[in-house]
Amino acid sequence: MGTLSARATTYYVSSSGYDSNVGTSAAQAWRTPARVNAATLQPGDRVLFEGGQTFSGSLRMRSNQGTAAQPIVFRSYGTAGPAVIASGAEVGFYAHNAGGLELRNLTFRGAGIAASQASGVQFYNDSTNAHLQHLRFDSLDISGYQRVGLEVGSWNGTSGYDNVRITNSQFHANGESGLSSYAYFPELGHSDWYVGNCNAYDNPGRQELPNSATGNGIVVSGIDGVIVEHCTAYHNGWLNARGGGPAGIWGWDCNNLTIQYCESHHNEAGGRRDGGGFDLDGGCTNSVLQYNYSHDNDGPGYLLVQFDYARPMHDLVVRYNISKNDARQQDQGGILVYSEPWLGGIVNADIYNNTIILDRPANGSSPSAVYLLSGNISGFTVRNNILQADPGLCLVRTFTTTGVRFEGNDYWSPTGVMKFDWNTAQYSTLSAWRNASAQETLAGGSRATGMSVAPGFVSTGTGAQAFLLDATSPLLGQGLNLLTEFGLSPGPRDFYGLPTPAAAAPGNIGASEARLDISTPLPVELTRFTAAPQGADALLRWATASEKNNDRFEIEASADGRTFRRVGQVPGHGSSTQAHDYQFVDPNIARHGTSQVVYRLRQVDRDGTFHYSPLRAVAAGGTAGLALFPNPTTGAASLVGVQPGAVVTVFDAVGRPVLTTTATAGGTAALVLPRGLAAGVYMVRAGAAAIRLNLE
Repeated sequence: MGTLSARATTYYVSSSGYDSNVGTSAAQAWRTPARVNAATLQPGDRVLFEGGQTFSGSLRMRSNQGTAAQPIVFRSYGTAGPAVIASGAEVGFYAHNAGGLELRNLTFRGAGIAASQASGVQFYNDSTNAHLQHLRFDSLDISGYQRVGLEVGSWNGTSGYDNVRITNSQFHANGESGLSSYAYFPELGHSDWYVGNCNAYDNPGRQELPNSATGNGIVVSGIDGVIVEHCTAYHNGWLNARGGGPAGIWGWDCNNLTIQYCESHHNEAGGRRDGGGFDLDGGCTNSVLQYNYSHDNDGPGYLLVQFDYARPMHDLVVRYNISKNDARQQDQGGILVYSEPWLGGIVNADIYNNTIILDRPANGSSPSAVYLLSGNISGFTVRNNILQADPGLCLVRTFTTTGVRFEGNDYWSPTGVMKFDWNTAQYSTLSAWRNASAQETLAGGSRATGMSVAPGFVSTGTGAQAFLLDATSPLLGQGLNLLTEFGLSPGPRDFYGLPTPAAAAPGNIGASEARLDISTPLPVELTRFTAAPQGADALLRWATASEKNNDRFEIEASADGRTFRRVGQVPGHGSSTQAHDYQFVDPNIARHGTSQVVYRLRQVDRDGTFHYSPLRAVAAGGTAGLALFPNPTTGAASLVGVQPGAVVTVFDAVGRPVLTTTATAGGTAALVLPRGLAAGVYMVRAGAAAIRLNLE
């Protein structure tokens, strides 16, 4: 090990260098990716690209192998931000049968979906039954490729990649997917993957591929053991041409897949089916969707599908998720299930403590809160969920009367007029449906379950916070006890991080386990949070009115408003009823490599529970105010630093409003621009402040 470390070499690549140099210092740097490709790299070697510079060409690794202990690392150096690999129509980074590699803090930029014919970063393993170890992808920005932003695949028996970590990265404006994996079907060639804090957006799909679901955000397959968490996917899929289309974040042909703490919204399917938020698809086993927020998607919030020739699909859990106004197109469902009869269909799925809210779409589509689109399912249970839909929309719609049990759910329409479509037989009340179907009963039909009451959500929340249960909610303590009655563990927490009830205690219905003391403040009552320039630094100040079990504040910074990194932390005061003031200085914010830095606080309790503060922005030039990310954009952006509740309007070049929205209580506004707008400069105005938005 010591010998390998001693032999490891660091190579530098700079726009001011020459390929005839030795490359082993910044003063003797190489100049081009082609020179890097010609080198024979050894385990432990590092290739550093000068930050803030653009390098034309592709990086290609064919025979270079690192190890887990001595990986070959490619990353940027200096304080000017990430280096850009501009690969034009070619792949940005290609590795064939190579492991032990790390890519960090780099931008890969293709020539655009129409001009590029490749993926951005592509790893491919076709060695015979080879399990290559240790891939790390961190702080990457990959855009402008016709195929996939980051693609990791294998195609030779059981070959694959083990111990893979993909973190803090962005995948946008790519044709087929932001992030994708595959293995030799139906083998699980890969194992032990983690995908965290990644964002996939503005990946439109490809109209010329009618036989492929294109326009996905994040899709994983062929993996045994994978976690996807703290990721977002939005505004993907509008050019998809396949009848069964894409989804924001999903997996197929995986075992032990967990998708959690993610948000997926405003995804589309090109006028076709799907285009939803989250999906466990063909061949998934022992897999979980939990603590996710899906909203405003064309397709289902949560989809379960089995298709012909997939591996068996069984033992799935969908719990403590929220869906708000999904299924905007094609009469789909907040939760939708479809199964071919292949290998017995989908076997054993527990769907519990989710909150599904459906307003009627303006386009005339008729979604359902829960939609079982086929039979071929068995061992399905739907328990303790809130199912709320506007009048005329189905709360439950099925094409089967067997293989599923609905128990302990709350069914509600704001007018009290409800609709159940039970394999074409229709009912307008819970009791009528219960009597005809024997659903919502236990003990052989002698015990009625289920409720038809207004859930009683808090009146002041926005976004997912709007679905916390109020102190007067009739659903508090009304859930079936999953553990004692069915031997089903509900897991440790609800959507909001609140603990699930003790074994003997009844829980709530829906995704919120808030108790009768919900009106009490959060563990830390944050009364002020500001960020302002202080010379070349940023000064962050905040104050609390009270604290309970407050361990610390972690200060996180972002160059793009989406991918955050911890830059420091300040200890809390534990439990206190007194006011406390805090401050933190982030030095030399120009080191973040952007003209404006976005900050947030991650307040962490002593039990590990955490909450985020609103966002604040500071310009490297010495001002604080509005920040817009991403900018330029191809259709969607987030505005931060807005006065809560302020009206935000986007104007075109001649002053005509094209979009109006309202900032959240956290001071942010989601700007999803109408499709069809011409590329150019638009003005975003919030009160007296304004900022330019560049639409590509």
